[in-house]
Amino acid sequence: MEYGLTKNGFISKPLAVLLEEERAAYKAAFGEDIDISDDSIAGKYIGNQVAKFTQLWELLDGLWSVGDVDSANGIYLDRLAALVNVNRVGAIRTQVTECIWGDEGTPIKTRNLAKLSTTGDIFYLRDAVRISREKLLGFWIKISSVEPEEIYSFQIKGLTISYTAIEDDDEESIGQGLKEKIEMELPGLFTVEDFGKDGLKVHITDGLNPFSFDTNDEKIKIVLLGAYAVYLAETPGNIFVPIGTLTKLVSNSSVDSIYNYATGLTGRVMESDTELRINMGNRAKKATANEIAIQNKVETEVPGVEYAKVYSNRTKEVYKGRPPKSFETVVIGGDDRVIAQTIFNSGPAGIEPFGNTIVTVYDSEGSPWEIGFSRPVNQYIWLRIGISKNNEEQFPINGNDLIKDKIVSWSKKNHGVGVDLIYQRLGIPIYSVSGIAKTKIEVARTTNLNPPEEEEYKSENIEIGEVEIAVFDRGRIFIEEIS
Repeated sequence: MEYGLTKNGFISKPLAVLLEEERAAYKAAFGEDIDISDDSIAGKYIGNQVAKFTQLWELLDGLWSVGDVDSANGIYLDRLAALVNVNRVGAIRTQVTECIWGDEGTPIKTRNLAKLSTTGDIFYLRDAVRISREKLLGFWIKISSVEPEEIYSFQIKGLTISYTAIEDDDEESIGQGLKEKIEMELPGLFTVEDFGKDGLKVHITDGLNPFSFDTNDEKIKIVLLGAYAVYLAETPGNIFVPIGTLTKLVSNSSVDSIYNYATGLTGRVMESDTELRINMGNRAKKATANEIAIQNKVETEVPGVEYAKVYSNRTKEVYKGRPPKSFETVVIGGDDRVIAQTIFNSGPAGIEPFGNTIVTVYDSEGSPWEIGFSRPVNQYIWLRIGISKNNEEQFPINGNDLIKDKIVSWSKKNHGVGVDLIYQRLGIPIYSVSGIAKTKIEVARTTNLNPPEEEEYKSENIEIGEVEIAVFDRGRIFIEEIS
């Protein structure tokens, strides 16, 4: 049998074969009559030599194994992965966007600790925070004085919310009027809790995107402000944080309370050898600075990224809004700072990273670089749906609500970034509700939450750009019965 490097790979020589070969060689050198039994001097010498040869063969076998993806482990597998520009996904800490409720101006130092109510895991504040009106997830206001015919107003994201008091108004009715104004002007964007005379507690519904709030109205008192903050798990790993579970403060008594209105971005342990072997083929790339390579880096190395796509303009002219010799990374999810640093580390030198979000990062020498990438621009979809009922089927009592729910659910699965709205396809979720004979679908699109004009509703497709996403919401779906 052939041993060593063969066309089928490396085949190690067994102990029995080595022993037989050494005994034959010894007899050839010293004669056939020499005693080579195990207890003889010659036999013991042969045994010692064979033991050393066996160790050498085992070493050679090990060296062969570390060059084989199927058998290499640890750092040796990492080196093989590096040959195809793939890195093992490291351990990632769970990240939670947190609303810190407290008085305006209150400072909270970095490393401020919080505890998960479900498991007791400890989280720490990533960056120091000062509670201010510029970067909030929520605010709590109350009416401090009732003055008929006076205007009560404040600003959210630069939009003025106002209510004019009437003769019979009190603190509760004025608060109710402001609540209705928020829900009308910013449908679905904010959740408002009405505590009567104790005021309104308002927070961004998704619990993730900070906004600005301001008021100079002396008739409105700010009870608390809810500052935007990011907490990280002390220990990397798969720690799941549901909504409303990171609520226990370990330190800082100057804070009223904390609450996470969004599920945390679950971390993970370091990618295992088995996972790396399985995923290596999918992540292998021939270059480290092309579109696919940058996209891979952002998708696999930035916690919480749900979608990433890289577009480039290699021409010397502006193309699709992108400057000459630039690339644009479109990302959903993830932290701005981590995304920018990843793009900087993996992007090509001398090519502009372009986008609607600009973050400053620093190189190894401390020099600043402006890194651009894009968050999808929301294209708010408004639907006007007419339905005619089928008398041979039962239309549910809550049929209109079911239609809205079906449309929103269907859109989340079928309308990602850059996907055009084909209005007739909306019939799929609509007709999934029983009792509908025919339907008329009209669609409109706005770039803000102000309702479209009547003439903007049309039975036409809507083109969605590469850096846009169609956003559906129950509050923007209107259903009426037609003949």
